[in-house]
Amino acid sequence: MWVSYMQEKGKNRAALQDMSRLTRTVEDIKTENAVLLERLKATHELRFAAVDRRLQAHQEAFALWRKLTANIHKEEIGSVAVQCQAWWNDHALYLEPEVRNAFNRAYFAALDHRALLESGRGARGDHKPIGDNMHLVLSLGDVIMRAVALPSLTEQETKTAGLTS
Repeated sequence: MWVSYMQEKGKNRAALQDMSRLTRTVEDIKTENAVLLERLKATHELRFAAVDRRLQAHQEAFALWRKLTANIHKEEIGSVAVQCQAWWNDHALYLEPEVRNAFNRAYFAALDHRALLESGRGARGDHKPIGDNMHLVLSLGDVIMRAVALPSLTEQETKTAGLTS
């Protein structure tokens, strides 16, 4: 009887040690998850706080792009390009990376466009550099639009918002 009692006590002690290790492991995992969750919350809050500013920056970039395209064949293109560069210096971090790069390329291309036309490259029948350059300017609008595109409302969201009867 004494032997079986000691064996049972040994089993209980081993089970208790196993439970202790398991409890520590579970607690470590819980702590790691809590830390990870807090990091994710902080990142999400930062992103959410910047949403309005980011949308505003994309809208301003779009307005400047329209100004670039309206002035690309005019003397004023130099001052518009300078305005774009100053704006880009102050707002580039709020733009999506693809927009940031396309905006920078577009205002430099717009500035170069008159020079390409005046250099006579098109007169010799080689219109590709002019077309490629113009494409850099014109494609910016689509890049901006894609960057800020919001998903359409679902039918349920539309009903919930009272937008349909």
